[in-house]
Amino acid sequence: MKHLIAALVLTTSANAFAQTTPASESVPQPSASDLRKRTHGMSWEMTSSNTKTKNKDTDVETETTSTETKFGYLYNFGRFELGGAFASSTDKNEDTGDKSTAGSFELIGHVNILKNEPGEDLVPYAALSLGSVVIDSDTIDAKGSTASLGFGLKWFPLSEIFALKAELGAGSATIKDNNSDVELEMKATYFNVGWAFYF
Repeated sequence: MKHLIAALVLTTSANAFAQTTPASESVPQPSASDLRKRTHGMSWEMTSSNTKTKNKDTDVETETTSTETKFGYLYNFGRFELGGAFASSTDKNEDTGDKSTAGSFELIGHVNILKNEPGEDLVPYAALSLGSVVIDSDTIDAKGSTASLGFGLKWFPLSEIFALKAELGAGSATIKDNNSDVELEMKATYFNVGWAFYF
């Protein structure tokens, strides 16, 4: 009888251990602190825009098609990202066929609607930039200041550190030609796509 009771106790204990073991050995789900950080962001963008320019002195308007490549850096605070970007562009005057090149530097700020942190796959944001630009062609040697406001989306489809970006917005610039002292006001809408790498 004692052996039967001992066997029953051992069997019950073994069954209880077998039922609790899988729970203790289950794989824990990763938390946000275990995922790759998004402190520094490096970005590349390609922009296409159509600009209408009005000469203040002559009231002559022209239309220009532009393509721009931009490389940037942003430091990520979560809700805010601050940094800068260098850009180069080529413009074509649709009326005359003339082309010009430009280089610019911008200070950029992003306000993230959702906090840009590990675990967030879609991060909508508003973007503000202020900068300076230098334009050079056969007929123009100009420089000036720029400003833009846009809204975009960062999508992390493959990992926590690689994002695809799209942004839509509007910008303005005040440009002065050093050769003729002519001052131009420029307004443009833009749509750009690109990518960002966070580490």
